[in-house]
Amino acid sequence: MDNPKISILIPLYNRKHYIAQCIDSALNQTFKEDYEIIIRDNCSTDGGFEFVAEKYAKEISTGKIRLYKNQENLGEIKNTRELFHDAKGKYIGVLHSDDMYLPHTLQHLYEVAEKTNADVVHESFRLDSPKNGIINSINDCKPCRAELNTFKEVTIMSKDPNLRFREWLGGGTFTDLQYNLLKRTFVLKDESFFEYSVHLSYALWWMMTAEVFVKTPVICYINRDAPDNQSHENLSPQKMVEIIVRLMELINHMDKLFPKVKFFKDNEYAQYIAKSHMLETIENFYINRNKIYANGITPELYNAVADTFKKYFGHDYFFPMAWFNWTRVAPFNHRADIINFNANPPYPPPSR
Repeated sequence: MDNPKISILIPLYNRKHYIAQCIDSALNQTFKEDYEIIIRDNCSTDGGFEFVAEKYAKEISTGKIRLYKNQENLGEIKNTRELFHDAKGKYIGVLHSDDMYLPHTLQHLYEVAEKTNADVVHESFRLDSPKNGIINSINDCKPCRAELNTFKEVTIMSKDPNLRFREWLGGGTFTDLQYNLLKRTFVLKDESFFEYSVHLSYALWWMMTAEVFVKTPVICYINRDAPDNQSHENLSPQKMVEIIVRLMELINHMDKLFPKVKFFKDNEYAQYIAKSHMLETIENFYINRNKIYANGITPELYNAVADTFKKYFGHDYFFPMAWFNWTRVAPFNHRADIINFNANPPYPPPSR
């Protein structure tokens, strides 16, 4: 398929038990134009790749589905980035491997994009599955809207960067990538924008740089909120270190991107606010929600965090690390006298 109108990107990792519903929802669309489905398996260990290869052999042979398997686990961000490079369509949509499209999704989003010449068509509503993650019919799901403004019809959003930035800050738009249809030339015009992208960060760049940003109230997407959803995982201290590293790298990346966006280039205060919002949101999502500090600052946790801060701050690591730990532990009302300061080895003092 050389010139599909839309590329549907499905990053796959250990969702064999959901992937058939996902793919079937993408195949059973009312959209009559050519579109492709691209699946990139990120080294699944549950046989998901083999399952897709066998069950959808016909669609793969005709080119309707393109199936790839990474040689190593790239992580969610890099795997999705590879999928963007795989795409040939005029527009791109991301469909998570445990989620589903409604039958009219592609038809509606494509018509809106063509009519408005949109860089981004954003879905303001979605359906959420039951908490058990089982979807037998659409009636099992409930509408969800976490956005501030209510639109009853397709709306072209203001180009005012101040308004768009405020909307991003205030949660006025779903920031997850999957609730959008994006023009491929817009996504790829500056690859540095998604070189390092958690969804909240990526949304900031497309909201601030899209010439035409459109919202639709039509529900197109079913989000599966299952107990085994990977975002519900419990984080160990070592896993949390990976999150801290991501935070550090993300801030460095944002500093490189700010000069490319006029609104931020001319406004250092907005840069500070954007970085603070990113840090707070990601910390809440990964660290606070998983109650990493619920038992206080244990020796294991302290040493893991200290080693990470040393990497980025050198000899000056102690005070930023101490502030980080204190602000994380404070919500659990721990006092210093119940934190184990007699660890073996002892907590190191700040050194120069």
